[in-house]
Amino acid sequence: MATPGWYPDPDGSENPRYWNGESWEDLATAKTEGGSPFRSGAWILGAGILTLLIVVSVILWQPWRSNPWSAPTDTNSARPTGRQWDETAPSETPTSPQPADGQGRPIACPIVREVSSRTSQNGWFFSGGVKYQGVPGWRENGGHFIDFTSERSGQDDPVAGSWVAVTAIGQLSKKDYSADARTAAKQLISCLSTSYYYSHLERVEVLEDKSYRTTDGVEGWLIRANFWNEPGYYEVLGDEVVVVILDQGVTDTVTLFHTQAPIDDSSRKELVKRSLDSLSRS
Repeated sequence: MATPGWYPDPDGSENPRYWNGESWEDLATAKTEGGSPFRSGAWILGAGILTLLIVVSVILWQPWRSNPWSAPTDTNSARPTGRQWDETAPSETPTSPQPADGQGRPIACPIVREVSSRTSQNGWFFSGGVKYQGVPGWRENGGHFIDFTSERSGQDDPVAGSWVAVTAIGQLSKKDYSADARTAAKQLISCLSTSYYYSHLERVEVLEDKSYRTTDGVEGWLIRANFWNEPGYYEVLGDEVVVVILDQGVTDTVTLFHTQAPIDDSSRKELVKRSLDSLSRS
């Protein structure tokens, strides 16, 4: 054993001892002078750790998948692609055909050519079995401001220039308007907004849209809305319009009660409200 090197420990330990050619050295001296016998062992350990990391990476990566970085699809929470029922939106009410200009926009209320006006009696105006009390002092006009009705009756009051306030009653044909009171009221508000009444209309502001009942129990629907004129065209801001549809059970028609008064004219608005409150069977 003249050749220096690492050999099994002659004392029987598990660690090798360094032979310097003349004697056995202790472990600390051997590491300094002859190099560490553990370098090969550390290299083996490092190689094992690297191999383990590679294996784990392959398992997580799964290169056999088409897109190794994509997340798994959660079929339970995927959003449906079809049109779904929206419980927050009211269901649509069937409507009768509404006159249009060919581009889906409503046109002015269809005019009834066969005029059948009724005169008032003791300040009361009548149509279709319904009556209302007119505004004292306003002039009677045969209801010609609601020329889209039959059996019409009404009155008006000059406001400014050609502008007037109106109360009126008449019969709407179920051929032109829906037999459903609410739908018919909406149709009428729509066609009024495109009629000769409001040729420079800026917007319609709905104030009330609700069921209505006369003092003696006739059921119907009421819409109250502000019709705002475009600024600068007229001497008035616009009208507060009231439309009431009452169904008396007649086969062909429903009854319309209609008022309009300037938006900023509280006095006239109160007068037409009294006419509204007087609606009843005739």
